[in-house]
Amino acid sequence: MSSLLPVPNKALLAVAMASIAFSLSASGQDLGKRVKYNFNPEWKFIKADAGEAQQVNFDDSRWSTVSVPHTFNDIDTFDDMSEGRHNGESNQWRGTVWYRKHFRLPKSDEGKAVFIEFESVRQVADVYINGVHLGQNRTGFLPFGYELTEYLNYGDESNVIAVKANNDRGDHFRKNDPLVWHHEHWHPNHGGIYRNVFLHVMDPLHITLPLYDNLETVGTYVFTENVSETSADVTVEAEVMNNHGKKQSVTFIAEIIDADGNVVETVTDQKKLAAKAKHTFSVSGSVANPKRWYPRHPYLYKVVTQLKVDNQIVDGYETPLGIRSFEFNNETGFWINGESDKLTGWGQKPTNSWAGLGAALPDWLRDFTFRLMDEAGGNFIRWGHCAGSPAEAHMADKYGFVTLMPGISGESQDDGETWDIRIAGFRDTVIYYRNHPSIFIWEGGNWAESASNYQDILDVIAKYDPNGKRLMGNRRADVKLESEDYVTIEIGTEGWEREYPHLPLIESEYCRDEAPRRVWDPYSPDNDFFNNPNLKRNVYKFASEQFAVRQADHWWNKMGKKTFHSGGANWIFSDGPHGGRNPTENTRASGEVDAVRLPKEAFYALKSMWRPEPQVHIVGHWNYDQDTVKDIYVISNCPSVKLYLNGEVIGSNDTPENAYVFQFTDIAWKPGTLKAEAFIDGNLRASQSKETAGAPAALRLTSITGPNGWRADGSDVALIDFEVIDSEGRRCPLDQSKVDFAVKGPGIWRGGYNSGKVNSTNNLFLETEAGINRVSIRSLLKPGTVTVTASREGLPDATIEITSHPVEIVDGLTTEMPQVYPQNLGDPEPLPAYTPPMPDLAPNTEMTSELFAQFSYTGDHEAILRTNAYWGKKAWTDLEYNYTRIPFYLHGAEYIRTPNADRGYWARDLLQFIAGKDMIIWVGHDDLVERPEFLSDYQDTGDDIDLGGTTLSLFKREVKAGESIIMAGNSDSDISDEARMYVVLAKER
Repeated sequence: MSSLLPVPNKALLAVAMASIAFSLSASGQDLGKRVKYNFNPEWKFIKADAGEAQQVNFDDSRWSTVSVPHTFNDIDTFDDMSEGRHNGESNQWRGTVWYRKHFRLPKSDEGKAVFIEFESVRQVADVYINGVHLGQNRTGFLPFGYELTEYLNYGDESNVIAVKANNDRGDHFRKNDPLVWHHEHWHPNHGGIYRNVFLHVMDPLHITLPLYDNLETVGTYVFTENVSETSADVTVEAEVMNNHGKKQSVTFIAEIIDADGNVVETVTDQKKLAAKAKHTFSVSGSVANPKRWYPRHPYLYKVVTQLKVDNQIVDGYETPLGIRSFEFNNETGFWINGESDKLTGWGQKPTNSWAGLGAALPDWLRDFTFRLMDEAGGNFIRWGHCAGSPAEAHMADKYGFVTLMPGISGESQDDGETWDIRIAGFRDTVIYYRNHPSIFIWEGGNWAESASNYQDILDVIAKYDPNGKRLMGNRRADVKLESEDYVTIEIGTEGWEREYPHLPLIESEYCRDEAPRRVWDPYSPDNDFFNNPNLKRNVYKFASEQFAVRQADHWWNKMGKKTFHSGGANWIFSDGPHGGRNPTENTRASGEVDAVRLPKEAFYALKSMWRPEPQVHIVGHWNYDQDTVKDIYVISNCPSVKLYLNGEVIGSNDTPENAYVFQFTDIAWKPGTLKAEAFIDGNLRASQSKETAGAPAALRLTSITGPNGWRADGSDVALIDFEVIDSEGRRCPLDQSKVDFAVKGPGIWRGGYNSGKVNSTNNLFLETEAGINRVSIRSLLKPGTVTVTASREGLPDATIEITSHPVEIVDGLTTEMPQVYPQNLGDPEPLPAYTPPMPDLAPNTEMTSELFAQFSYTGDHEAILRTNAYWGKKAWTDLEYNYTRIPFYLHGAEYIRTPNADRGYWARDLLQFIAGKDMIIWVGHDDLVERPEFLSDYQDTGDDIDLGGTTLSLFKREVKAGESIIMAGNSDSDISDEARMYVVLAKER
């Protein structure tokens, strides 16, 4: 390895460049003169506005040396408690920082075209090459690039790329113009070059990159038509630029290559390109007996496009290809290649924040998360509310995750400069990602749009993805009547009822519950949850057991049992410091895994519901106090379960709740082995045992690295799991003890976190949670062995060694790409061994109203529309209190029967409808509760309603037909147990 030297190491440089004299695709196909460099290593960094740091001769010798992905917020995140009410963790450093990178290119590259690609920078990035300002990008989540050719030096002369990055923001997410999506309400504010950077060197005659921002190039476009078992037509389009000073006679070749490297189709074309001309080649061929892309068997082809001049290949490019046909049907759900498939999966934040690391993750850690989602039976992902990374689009391709891909958005209809940035970003998203077979839906935004905005979105798709057959939808499209004329799929929220009966339906955010991993249940050690003084401010007061059991309730009743429902996204997969609603936590604890990707019981619950193979999982542990008597929950995708304690049958259940939950009541704890067996048609198909662990006897350390080992590139990460185990090697599930660490060797300790504690990150100590926790170490540019010793009072020390391996870096460049796990396709996953019977359930026609048009409710329980508020009518869905004496002007009003159980549930868009007519709306609100902000738009009538001894103050508002009415939760502050949920009534004016 060689860093940048005052005089170039010419021998090493010559050897390195000779090894890449020609470039090959991943399939071994010749890409001509094209070389792609990993540009991540060896950046200089300062956490300050360094003034004119873009100047070539600027002295950066005292700056830190870092490699990207990098964030300057990895040390000030996951360390404060959530503020609650969606506000998340806000105390993160914001401001301007600088990155500079010195590099050299060989003299032989002079005359070639050179481009730099940033996979994204947060939040605003100004990029300079050798003192020249190339441009600015403000999206924070989208790839962008610049051509460097005319500004570069070659041979002995060095070059300097400088990036000024700024992550500042407005104080309120709705007033953060023009970058309304840049706020920790949506994404933790982790600034920096937090994704990969690449340098592309190619012949002046080349296939362009799919980087429209600044470059205004679109690359390749590959699509399929007439897909069947016996054949598929494939069209390949490629934009080609001739930057030579003379005409070029070009032969264009497109090869379709299967997963084994066999060329299955070749099509060609020829064209004479004038100097400085741009031309799009378009060729079509067919694949016989195609192996089609399914979520359960995501078979991938590649299309290698090449340019040949004078019988020599001068350039090439590789594009993924998945051959598939699909349909989202409004009556029968999702179909792929003629096979019905319910979509199961998650929403995920594109920052993918990780405690100790922030949003700056090596690609293999992103892959690590995908592998967990795949293990749990997922086949769907919705990125919220900005695009996922390029690496993750490839991961969705290889693991078979149907993807709902947005551009950039917050939660608003936007115009002016904000809309200009958003629609340009949506265009860039479509161009960059349009070849990924995993993407089935473009999300136009996280909120409804105006008619003109919708038309802009459709125009982008029509221009840049006219043959992708993908659908388009906006979450909360139901808040505007205009939506119906533009969206082609309903993207729902919390899954209670559909708003567009003629459209197919996919869920974007269901089960927004929160629960930390560290708390098992009310019978286990509290771990500062149930006794936390902030618990009363929590929207969710669930421990791990209840959180796991509720997964089945949410899934089955909102999506699973509805044959017309395509399925959708559990919100979200991993805990992160964004938008949390529980002040007892330092994360939004709604993930199936925590912030270092350790699974919760909910992870195993969903795995036992969603995997096609027979599954069974006992929720919880088996280490209780003497005399404990509790209910035991078993989750299984089989129709019958038996429960054993120490070999004796203590229960049998063939009537699961919510299709998957087998409850065994009043089980008296005894030490030993609790075992569950699951049966289909009387045959044992799956079993699981949980044993009582003994006293803590030892610490156990286990390392996790990427598939190619720990790389000494300055940004790779090694993980270490530390557990407390008994004398027989069983994890002690109730252990929550402090463990100290000593670290020696070339690495940077990043640590981990303890949920529910402040200042727990980046320390050389950490507590176990449920007997285990996870820490991380970042590599340096120097390879070597890192020794980690863990110690705890009363237990012997445990030591582990992890060795980082050298990466060849020559003058700031390496051809070693960021590592990810290879695709191990294997045989197709089986079809489900058993599917719970689904009732013949049609959409609820009672949830329609001429006044409450497009009604939706996102609470934890279902609300119901009713007519004729009068004496004896039930006011709440879950309380037997009726309307009796009410003001005469409310007689005959239509009303919403809300669930009183949601009196403490809080969401900004809890209840929404469109006024079907000119009407008067009344809200009855309990004065025991502080009035929510939305009532400021209503007039206090001075009248009251008495409901079961509770007095509700009556507010009113006059609205015109077509107005969108949005009501948040019952209160923006604490709620007493005696308080009541508000009620809503309306009459035509």
